[in-house]
Amino acid sequence: MTLFILTLFQTGYKLRISTLYHLLVGKRTSSVLLHGFFYKNLAYLGIMPNLKEETFQKELQRLCANHLITTEDGLGELTPHGKKILAENPFDLSGLDSLRYGRMRENSWQLLLFGLQVVSHLSFNEKNYLPIENRPYYLQQTKKWLAQSQPGLVASVQQELAEIFQRLSPEVADFLANQFSGHDFQGKTAFQLLPEKWQEAPWSTLYQQRAIDLFLAQAKTAELGRLLASLDQQNYNQSMLKTRAFFLAGKTVSEILTLRHLKQGTINDHFIEWALLTAAFPFERFEKLSFENLTETQIIDARYQEYEVPYLNFRLSQIYYLREQPWI
Repeated sequence: MTLFILTLFQTGYKLRISTLYHLLVGKRTSSVLLHGFFYKNLAYLGIMPNLKEETFQKELQRLCANHLITTEDGLGELTPHGKKILAENPFDLSGLDSLRYGRMRENSWQLLLFGLQVVSHLSFNEKNYLPIENRPYYLQQTKKWLAQSQPGLVASVQQELAEIFQRLSPEVADFLANQFSGHDFQGKTAFQLLPEKWQEAPWSTLYQQRAIDLFLAQAKTAELGRLLASLDQQNYNQSMLKTRAFFLAGKTVSEILTLRHLKQGTINDHFIEWALLTAAFPFERFEKLSFENLTETQIIDARYQEYEVPYLNFRLSQIYYLREQPWI
């Protein structure tokens, strides 16, 4: 775990230690989400929901003792030695997206595995087999999916899978496909398929999570997307979705406040989370500050009190410019 905690400091910025802990255990306040976005750690939101703060602090102490980070006044910063260690031990986690898929990632993957097992046996007209899942929810969702399917389901699923795997790296595609079970074949566990480099915790979990997220990002197809639609919807903050629906229907922020009887801070959280979730956020409907002549660091370090705009506009302006600029 020590090396993973070190990776959280890889941007070189001074990071608030308490916020890092809240991010890892999955606290979804706007301050935690923005911190993750600013310092490129948002992908790790909630990946260690059971992490004890005492354990986290011990890891930080170990990093300090080995001169990999320095800490002062509740802030931690990568040292040159720490940067060297990270460069010597690269772990590619691009594609991990816990903000988008973290709530229902494992459930979605399990439903997919079960649905594919059923389709495989269905293609051979085989009804006598041991299902990999017997929990009511998964049984009901799969039956509903099959009942609403059109003729040609098997061929459609095969085609969709082939297209998705072609868009993934061979390593990720093989790792995921070898977990599938079906007629005359039994899938392997994720741990059996892990590359040697990734077999220690928490890298083993992160490798599986990243692979699933890469798949789910592509699984918007007709049949697989329909199978996963209900769980995918549950990945979102449902209250945020209500706020989003009102806004897309033409309501202003003030009107939504009145309609939903929520505090301004809660509405702010909804819009900030929405903006972080999608590049298609309607920034054009908000008055934005001009950060065009500022560096990435200056935008991150900007303080709301220095600008005469509502807090929400300030935060959305930061998100907009940090996302639009080709920062290195």
